[in-house]
Amino acid sequence: MTDVSTVASMAASLPRLLLLTTGGTIAGRGEASTKVNTYCAGALSGDALLAAVPELAQLACIEENAIASVDSADLQLAHWTALVQRIRTAFADDPALTGVVITHGTNTLEETAWLLQLLIDDPRPVVLVGAMRPATALSADGPLNLYQAVQVAVNPQARERGVLAVLDGEVHAARAVTKRATQGVGAFRSVGQGPLGWVDDAGVHWSAVPRRRWTPFAHLALPSVWPQVAILHGCVEPPAAFLPALLSSGVCGLVFTGTGAGQLSAVEREALARWDGPLPLMLRANRCGSGPVHRCVDHAHLGLLPAGTLSPQKARVLLLLALIAKLSRAELEAVLLKLGLAAV
Repeated sequence: MTDVSTVASMAASLPRLLLLTTGGTIAGRGEASTKVNTYCAGALSGDALLAAVPELAQLACIEENAIASVDSADLQLAHWTALVQRIRTAFADDPALTGVVITHGTNTLEETAWLLQLLIDDPRPVVLVGAMRPATALSADGPLNLYQAVQVAVNPQARERGVLAVLDGEVHAARAVTKRATQGVGAFRSVGQGPLGWVDDAGVHWSAVPRRRWTPFAHLALPSVWPQVAILHGCVEPPAAFLPALLSSGVCGLVFTGTGAGQLSAVEREALARWDGPLPLMLRANRCGSGPVHRCVDHAHLGLLPAGTLSPQKARVLLLLALIAKLSRAELEAVLLKLGLAAV
Protein backbone atom coordinates (compact mmCIF):
# COMPACT_ATOMS: atom_id res chain seq x y z
CA MET A 1 0.00 0.00 0.00
CA THR A 2 1.29 3.50 -0.91
CA ASP A 3 1.60 5.73 2.16
CA VAL A 4 0.80 9.44 2.34
CA SER A 5 4.44 10.53 2.23
CA THR A 6 5.05 8.51 -0.94
CA VAL A 7 2.01 10.07 -2.62
CA ALA A 8 3.18 13.55 -1.59
CA SER A 9 6.66 12.85 -2.94
CA MET A 10 5.26 11.62 -6.25
CA ALA A 11 3.08 14.73 -6.55
CA ALA A 12 6.01 17.03 -5.79
CA SER A 13 8.00 15.50 -8.64
CA LEU A 14 5.31 16.17 -11.22
CA PRO A 15 5.25 19.26 -13.46
CA ARG A 16 3.03 22.08 -12.22
CA LEU A 17 0.41 23.65 -14.46
CA LEU A 18 -2.08 26.48 -14.13
CA LEU A 19 -5.54 25.70 -15.51
CA LEU A 20 -7.59 28.77 -16.43
CA THR A 21 -11.25 28.17 -17.23
CA THR A 22 -13.47 30.42 -19.31
CA GLY A 23 -16.55 28.25 -19.87
CA GLY A 24 -17.57 26.98 -23.29
CA THR A 25 -18.94 23.66 -24.52
CA ILE A 26 -16.19 21.72 -22.76
CA ALA A 27 -17.90 22.79 -19.52
CA GLY A 28 -21.40 22.50 -20.96
CA ARG A 29 -24.34 20.70 -19.36
CA GLY A 30 -27.35 19.36 -21.27
CA GLU A 31 -30.67 18.04 -20.04
CA ALA A 32 -29.89 14.57 -21.35
CA SER A 33 -26.87 12.61 -22.54
CA THR A 34 -28.30 12.60 -26.07
CA LYS A 35 -28.38 16.41 -26.24
CA VAL A 36 -25.32 17.52 -28.21
CA ASN A 37 -26.63 20.80 -29.67
CA THR A 38 -28.85 22.04 -26.84
CA TYR A 39 -27.05 22.73 -23.57
CA CYS A 40 -25.82 25.43 -21.21
CA ALA A 41 -22.22 26.35 -21.95
CA GLY A 42 -19.85 27.00 -19.06
CA ALA A 43 -22.09 25.29 -16.50
CA LEU A 44 -19.38 23.12 -14.94
CA SER A 45 -16.56 24.37 -12.75
CA GLY A 46 -12.89 23.75 -13.34
CA ASP A 47 -12.86 21.39 -10.36
CA ALA A 48 -15.61 19.35 -12.01
CA LEU A 49 -13.64 19.18 -15.27
CA LEU A 50 -10.56 17.94 -13.39
CA ALA A 51 -12.59 15.43 -11.37
CA ALA A 52 -13.93 13.93 -14.60
CA VAL A 53 -10.38 13.09 -15.70
CA PRO A 54 -8.63 11.57 -12.64
CA GLU A 55 -5.83 10.38 -14.95
CA LEU A 56 -4.57 13.98 -15.01
CA ALA A 57 -3.13 13.42 -11.54
CA GLN A 58 -0.52 11.18 -13.16
CA LEU A 59 0.63 13.94 -15.51
CA ALA A 60 0.79 17.13 -13.45
CA CYS A 61 -0.11 19.02 -10.32
CA ILE A 62 -2.77 21.41 -11.54
CA GLU A 63 -3.95 24.64 -9.93
CA GLU A 64 -7.31 25.86 -11.24
CA ASN A 65 -8.54 29.46 -11.58
CA ALA A 66 -11.79 30.62 -13.16
CA ILE A 67 -11.65 33.60 -15.51
CA ALA A 68 -15.21 33.31 -16.85
CA SER A 69 -18.08 30.83 -17.25
CA VAL A 70 -19.58 31.85 -20.58
CA ASP A 71 -20.29 30.68 -24.10
CA SER A 72 -17.24 31.94 -26.00
CA ALA A 73 -19.55 33.91 -28.30
CA ASP A 74 -20.27 36.01 -25.21
CA LEU A 75 -16.65 36.47 -24.20
CA GLN A 76 -15.88 40.11 -23.39
CA LEU A 77 -12.75 42.19 -23.91
CA ALA A 78 -12.52 42.46 -20.13
CA HIS A 79 -12.15 38.67 -20.01
CA TRP A 80 -9.23 38.94 -22.43
CA THR A 81 -7.62 41.53 -20.17
CA ALA A 82 -8.05 39.32 -17.10
CA LEU A 83 -6.69 36.29 -18.95
CA VAL A 84 -3.57 38.11 -20.14
CA GLN A 85 -2.89 39.60 -16.73
CA ARG A 86 -3.29 36.24 -14.99
CA ILE A 87 -0.89 34.48 -17.36
CA ARG A 88 1.70 37.25 -17.21
CA THR A 89 1.56 37.27 -13.42
CA ALA A 90 1.77 33.48 -13.16
CA PHE A 91 4.86 33.29 -15.36
CA ALA A 92 6.54 36.24 -13.66
CA ASP A 93 5.86 35.03 -10.12
CA ASP A 94 6.61 31.33 -10.60
CA PRO A 95 9.70 30.39 -12.65
CA ALA A 96 9.05 26.72 -11.87
CA LEU A 97 5.58 26.74 -13.44
CA THR A 98 5.67 24.42 -16.46
CA GLY A 99 2.87 26.03 -18.46
CA VAL A 100 -0.74 27.17 -18.70
CA VAL A 101 -3.79 25.32 -20.03
CA ILE A 102 -6.96 27.27 -20.88
CA THR A 103 -10.39 25.70 -21.34
CA HIS A 104 -12.31 27.73 -23.88
CA GLY A 105 -15.40 27.67 -26.05
CA THR A 106 -14.63 26.74 -29.65
CA ASN A 107 -16.48 29.61 -31.33
CA THR A 108 -13.82 32.22 -30.54
CA LEU A 109 -10.94 30.01 -29.38
CA GLU A 110 -8.81 30.98 -32.37
CA GLU A 111 -9.11 34.70 -31.59
CA THR A 112 -8.05 34.26 -27.97
CA ALA A 113 -5.15 32.04 -29.06
CA TRP A 114 -3.91 34.68 -31.53
CA LEU A 115 -4.34 37.47 -28.97
CA LEU A 116 -2.17 35.59 -26.48
CA GLN A 117 0.39 34.80 -29.18
CA LEU A 118 0.85 38.55 -29.71
CA LEU A 119 0.96 39.41 -26.00
CA ILE A 120 2.61 36.58 -24.02
CA ASP A 121 6.38 36.55 -24.34
CA ASP A 122 7.52 33.41 -22.53
CA PRO A 123 9.01 30.13 -23.79
CA ARG A 124 6.65 28.07 -21.63
CA PRO A 125 3.58 26.66 -23.40
CA VAL A 126 0.13 28.18 -23.26
CA VAL A 127 -2.35 25.60 -24.52
CA LEU A 128 -6.01 26.26 -25.33
CA VAL A 129 -8.48 23.41 -25.37
CA GLY A 130 -12.19 23.10 -26.06
CA ALA A 131 -14.82 20.59 -27.08
CA MET A 132 -17.52 20.19 -29.70
CA ARG A 133 -19.83 18.19 -27.42
CA PRO A 134 -20.94 19.16 -23.92
CA ALA A 135 -19.52 17.34 -20.93
CA THR A 136 -22.83 15.55 -20.30
CA ALA A 137 -23.15 14.14 -23.83
CA LEU A 138 -22.55 10.57 -24.89
CA SER A 139 -18.98 10.32 -26.21
CA ALA A 140 -18.11 13.81 -24.96
CA ASP A 141 -14.78 14.85 -26.47
CA GLY A 142 -13.85 17.31 -23.71
CA PRO A 143 -12.26 14.89 -21.21
CA LEU A 144 -9.82 13.41 -23.74
CA ASN A 145 -9.10 16.83 -25.24
CA LEU A 146 -8.25 18.16 -21.77
CA TYR A 147 -6.03 15.17 -21.01
CA GLN A 148 -4.18 15.62 -24.31
CA ALA A 149 -3.82 19.37 -23.78
CA VAL A 150 -2.07 18.62 -20.48
CA GLN A 151 0.10 16.02 -22.25
CA VAL A 152 1.21 18.76 -24.63
CA ALA A 153 1.68 21.39 -21.91
CA VAL A 154 4.07 19.16 -19.92
CA ASN A 155 5.98 17.99 -23.00
CA PRO A 156 9.46 19.58 -22.92
CA GLN A 157 9.38 20.09 -26.69
CA ALA A 158 6.30 22.31 -26.38
CA ARG A 159 8.54 25.13 -25.18
CA GLU A 160 9.32 27.95 -27.63
CA ARG A 161 6.37 26.98 -29.86
CA GLY A 162 4.15 29.88 -28.85
CA VAL A 163 0.47 29.56 -28.03
CA LEU A 164 -1.08 26.23 -29.02
CA ALA A 165 -4.55 24.72 -29.42
CA VAL A 166 -5.19 21.02 -28.83
CA LEU A 167 -8.37 19.41 -30.15
CA ASP A 168 -9.19 15.95 -31.50
CA GLY A 169 -5.63 14.74 -31.05
CA GLU A 170 -4.08 17.54 -33.10
CA VAL A 171 -1.76 20.33 -31.97
CA HIS A 172 -2.31 23.63 -33.80
CA ALA A 173 -0.41 26.92 -33.87
CA ALA A 174 -2.31 30.02 -32.76
CA ARG A 175 -1.63 31.84 -36.01
CA ALA A 176 -3.02 29.12 -38.26
CA VAL A 177 -5.77 27.41 -36.27
CA THR A 178 -9.39 28.02 -37.23
CA LYS A 179 -12.78 26.41 -36.69
CA ARG A 180 -14.05 25.07 -40.01
CA ALA A 181 -17.21 23.15 -39.06
CA THR A 182 -20.23 23.64 -36.82
CA GLN A 183 -20.44 19.98 -35.78
CA GLY A 184 -18.18 16.97 -35.38
CA VAL A 185 -15.17 16.60 -33.12
CA GLY A 186 -12.71 17.25 -35.96
CA ALA A 187 -13.86 20.82 -36.51
CA PHE A 188 -10.47 22.57 -36.38
CA ARG A 189 -7.85 22.98 -39.06
CA SER A 190 -4.53 24.78 -39.45
CA VAL A 191 -5.03 26.63 -42.71
CA GLY A 192 -2.11 26.60 -45.10
CA GLN A 193 0.26 24.52 -43.00
CA GLY A 194 -1.43 21.64 -41.17
CA PRO A 195 -1.02 20.76 -37.49
CA LEU A 196 2.24 21.25 -35.62
CA GLY A 197 1.88 17.75 -34.25
CA TRP A 198 -0.33 15.02 -32.89
CA VAL A 199 -0.95 13.56 -29.45
CA ASP A 200 -2.11 10.08 -28.43
CA ASP A 201 -1.49 7.45 -25.76
CA ALA A 202 2.09 7.08 -27.03
CA GLY A 203 2.80 10.77 -26.35
CA VAL A 204 3.22 13.98 -28.32
CA HIS A 205 4.57 13.76 -31.86
CA TRP A 206 5.86 16.98 -33.42
CA SER A 207 5.97 17.48 -37.18
CA ALA A 208 8.17 20.57 -37.13
CA VAL A 209 10.95 22.11 -35.07
CA PRO A 210 10.07 25.27 -33.11
CA ARG A 211 10.90 28.55 -34.79
CA ARG A 212 12.00 31.73 -33.09
CA ARG A 213 8.97 33.96 -32.72
CA TRP A 214 8.46 37.65 -32.18
CA THR A 215 5.92 38.96 -29.67
CA PRO A 216 5.17 42.51 -30.84
CA PHE A 217 3.00 43.52 -27.89
CA ALA A 218 4.82 41.68 -25.08
CA HIS A 219 4.88 44.73 -22.80
CA LEU A 220 1.60 46.32 -23.88
CA ALA A 221 -0.63 47.36 -20.98
CA LEU A 222 -4.26 46.62 -21.76
CA PRO A 223 -6.83 49.36 -21.05
CA SER A 224 -10.09 49.10 -19.18
CA VAL A 225 -11.89 50.31 -22.32
CA TRP A 226 -10.75 48.84 -25.63
CA PRO A 227 -11.08 50.63 -28.98
CA GLN A 228 -13.92 49.78 -31.31
CA VAL A 229 -13.01 47.75 -34.41
CA ALA A 230 -15.65 46.55 -36.86
CA ILE A 231 -15.57 43.78 -39.47
CA LEU A 232 -17.35 44.31 -42.80
CA HIS A 233 -18.23 41.25 -44.87
CA GLY A 234 -17.93 41.57 -48.64
CA CYS A 235 -20.96 40.74 -50.75
CA VAL A 236 -22.75 41.68 -53.96
CA GLU A 237 -23.92 45.32 -53.88
CA PRO A 238 -23.41 46.11 -50.17
CA PRO A 239 -25.68 48.83 -48.73
CA ALA A 240 -24.22 52.19 -49.80
CA ALA A 241 -25.02 53.85 -46.47
CA PHE A 242 -23.39 51.20 -44.29
CA LEU A 243 -19.71 52.19 -44.52
CA PRO A 244 -20.32 55.96 -44.24
CA ALA A 245 -22.44 55.27 -41.15
CA LEU A 246 -19.59 53.29 -39.57
CA LEU A 247 -17.07 56.02 -40.38
CA SER A 248 -19.40 58.65 -38.95
CA SER A 249 -19.80 56.62 -35.75
CA GLY A 250 -16.12 57.09 -34.99
CA VAL A 251 -14.89 53.49 -35.14
CA CYS A 252 -11.15 53.31 -34.57
CA GLY A 253 -10.47 50.45 -36.95
CA LEU A 254 -12.04 48.50 -39.80
CA VAL A 255 -11.36 45.03 -41.17
CA PHE A 256 -12.75 44.32 -44.62
CA THR A 257 -13.60 40.71 -45.35
CA GLY A 258 -13.11 41.23 -49.05
CA THR A 259 -14.17 38.96 -51.87
CA GLY A 260 -11.54 36.90 -53.65
CA ALA A 261 -8.08 38.00 -52.56
CA GLY A 262 -9.44 40.73 -50.30
CA GLN A 263 -11.11 42.91 -52.92
CA LEU A 264 -13.43 45.75 -51.91
CA SER A 265 -16.47 46.58 -54.02
CA ALA A 266 -16.71 49.82 -55.98
CA VAL A 267 -19.35 50.97 -53.47
CA GLU A 268 -16.89 50.56 -50.59
CA ARG A 269 -13.95 52.10 -52.45
CA GLU A 270 -16.02 55.13 -53.46
CA ALA A 271 -17.27 55.59 -49.88
CA LEU A 272 -13.68 55.66 -48.62
CA ALA A 273 -12.57 58.04 -51.39
CA ARG A 274 -15.45 60.45 -50.63
CA TRP A 275 -14.94 60.43 -46.87
CA ASP A 276 -13.60 63.85 -45.85
CA GLY A 277 -12.66 62.98 -42.27
CA PRO A 278 -9.70 61.06 -40.86
CA LEU A 279 -9.69 57.41 -41.88
CA PRO A 280 -9.31 54.72 -39.21
CA LEU A 281 -6.64 52.03 -39.36
CA MET A 282 -7.88 49.48 -41.89
CA LEU A 283 -6.92 45.94 -42.89
CA ARG A 284 -8.03 43.80 -45.82
CA ALA A 285 -8.66 40.10 -45.22
CA ASN A 286 -10.64 37.68 -47.38
CA ARG A 287 -13.79 35.62 -47.03
CA CYS A 288 -12.40 32.53 -48.81
CA GLY A 289 -11.04 30.84 -45.70
CA SER A 290 -7.49 30.40 -46.97
CA GLY A 291 -4.92 32.10 -49.16
CA PRO A 292 -3.07 35.39 -48.70
CA VAL A 293 -4.15 38.97 -49.27
CA HIS A 294 -1.31 40.94 -50.89
CA ARG A 295 -0.70 44.64 -51.34
CA CYS A 296 -2.84 46.35 -53.98
CA VAL A 297 -1.95 49.87 -55.15
CA ASP A 298 -5.58 50.95 -55.58
CA HIS A 299 -6.45 49.84 -52.05
CA ALA A 300 -3.22 51.21 -50.57
CA HIS A 301 -4.09 54.68 -51.87
CA LEU A 302 -7.22 54.50 -49.71
CA GLY A 303 -5.19 53.67 -46.60
CA LEU A 304 -5.85 49.92 -46.60
CA LEU A 305 -3.18 47.44 -45.54
CA PRO A 306 -3.30 43.72 -46.44
CA ALA A 307 -3.78 41.25 -43.59
CA GLY A 308 -1.80 38.55 -45.36
CA THR A 309 -2.94 35.10 -44.28
CA LEU A 310 -4.88 36.30 -41.23
CA SER A 311 -8.58 35.55 -41.05
CA PRO A 312 -10.85 38.59 -40.56
CA GLN A 313 -11.31 37.79 -36.87
CA LYS A 314 -7.57 37.47 -36.28
CA ALA A 315 -6.92 40.63 -38.30
CA ARG A 316 -9.31 42.39 -35.91
CA VAL A 317 -7.31 41.14 -32.90
CA LEU A 318 -4.09 42.52 -34.41
CA LEU A 319 -5.81 45.82 -35.19
CA LEU A 320 -7.15 46.12 -31.63
CA LEU A 321 -3.67 45.75 -30.19
CA ALA A 322 -2.16 48.11 -32.77
CA LEU A 323 -4.70 50.76 -31.76
CA ILE A 324 -4.05 50.25 -28.05
CA ALA A 325 -0.33 50.65 -28.80
CA LYS A 326 -1.17 53.81 -30.78
CA LEU A 327 0.63 52.57 -33.90
CA SER A 328 0.52 54.66 -37.03
CA ARG A 329 -0.40 53.09 -40.36
CA ALA A 330 3.29 52.92 -41.29
CA GLU A 331 4.16 51.28 -37.97
CA LEU A 332 1.38 48.72 -38.40
CA GLU A 333 2.71 47.99 -41.88
CA ALA A 334 6.14 47.32 -40.35
CA VAL A 335 4.58 44.94 -37.81
CA LEU A 336 2.86 43.03 -40.61
CA LEU A 337 6.17 42.71 -42.40
CA LYS A 338 8.07 41.51 -39.34
CA LEU A 339 5.37 38.97 -38.49
CA GLY A 340 5.71 37.62 -42.03
CA LEU A 341 2.00 38.01 -42.63
CA ALA A 342 2.14 39.75 -45.96
CA ALA A 343 4.52 40.91 -48.66
CA VAL A 344 3.59 44.54 -48.23
